[in-house]
Amino acid sequence: MRTLALTLVTMSLAACGDDSAGAGSGGASSGSGDGGSSSSKGNGPGSGNPTSGPGGGDGGGAGDGGGTTTDVGGGGDPSAGPTTTTTGSSGGGAPPCTAETLAESVRIVTVADAAPSGSRAVTSQAGSGSVVAWVGADGVHITPLDAVDARAGSDVVVEGTQVFGVAATETDAAVLVARAPDYMTFIRVDRAGTVLARADLVGGGDHAVEGVEWFGEFAQTGRLVRQADGTYAAYHALHRHWPDGIGHQGDTLRLLDGSGVAVGSGWGWGCSHSMDQRLAYGPGGLIPICISDCYPGKGIYFNHQSSMITDDPGANCAGGFATLLGGLVSTATGFALVYQDDTALAHLGLFDVNGVNTSDRMLDVSGSSRLAAYEGGLLLGAQGASGASLTRLDAAGVAVGDAAEVPAGLPDQDFEGRADGEVAWATASGGALSVARVRICE
Repeated sequence: MRTLALTLVTMSLAACGDDSAGAGSGGASSGSGDGGSSSSKGNGPGSGNPTSGPGGGDGGGAGDGGGTTTDVGGGGDPSAGPTTTTTGSSGGGAPPCTAETLAESVRIVTVADAAPSGSRAVTSQAGSGSVVAWVGADGVHITPLDAVDARAGSDVVVEGTQVFGVAATETDAAVLVARAPDYMTFIRVDRAGTVLARADLVGGGDHAVEGVEWFGEFAQTGRLVRQADGTYAAYHALHRHWPDGIGHQGDTLRLLDGSGVAVGSGWGWGCSHSMDQRLAYGPGGLIPICISDCYPGKGIYFNHQSSMITDDPGANCAGGFATLLGGLVSTATGFALVYQDDTALAHLGLFDVNGVNTSDRMLDVSGSSRLAAYEGGLLLGAQGASGASLTRLDAAGVAVGDAAEVPAGLPDQDFEGRADGEVAWATASGGALSVARVRICE
């Protein structure tokens, strides 16, 4: 019987105008997170260009060794406790998956020397293993893991106060990080911590000077993806000082090569205010999604202003809005998106490559629920009573079997669909770092 299996690894405001076009469509990735509301000031249109330049960050390292593996069974009841525990380092490929149900297949591996100081941690497949990026007291850590999610080497530590994305290969990892006092920075390092690229996308200027851009006020959000040609896309919030003398908030889509040099299109100023963003990539290209409270309109938008996903007429152009963004997954014909409309109803929408809705299903979970590609369909992750509630969906978004609650929290950001068909995510809570993995069992 083909089943799901979950592996859990624990390691101790004013709107402004447009100045560009869009960024394409399609893709194969996933993402999710939570929205919210805030307030800002000012109003006014304008235009401007992206800025880039050298940034900070350097490599360091700490920690290695084995860990503790716990398999949780009990006939599908997470509270039944562990049935097997193994301590030591792991090697080779992943063990066979013999679980009959998802809930019986939870495995927890504790890895030493991880003490996150924040709540966000993000994962990326890296060859047969992966990396997880998280914030510690000394900066942003990039932790290598092997095929069974055991530590595979020392952390690389780069300068940063927040991490918004990681994209890795077998030999390197790129991160999108916030740095004091007001930078959003792209940093790429090899496994030894050597800096291969570093570019400040915004920050470092006098906020009183017209045209200066920075990060850190109002919505502090962003995403990073690696494209098939080895280039990167960073989609994040920013502030810019406009000709009206006010620092307005919006978003920007920056396209970079492996050296951090700007390439291609994207935009310098997109949705405004841009309260949250999602970004995926796949065969059809990039899929940027934003929540806007004013420009180009009030609602959720695909590809800047290519199409409106849902409207939010009560948004107030000052940080007030009612919508939420959940998981984003590319499909062969476009993309799938979990979202909340302005009446607080949750949807799973299927869209073509132009952002036109082709199917809409109401959900009985939060509109911020996570989503990933899985088994020719989708995996939906919602908040349960004591952990994540996972539901397998077919390609049309119809539930396949009952939801299963597992003792793993939802990530602050995104589920990650892996090339081998598995789904992974990371959490940081109570000073412990966790990586959860949903495997495919025969």
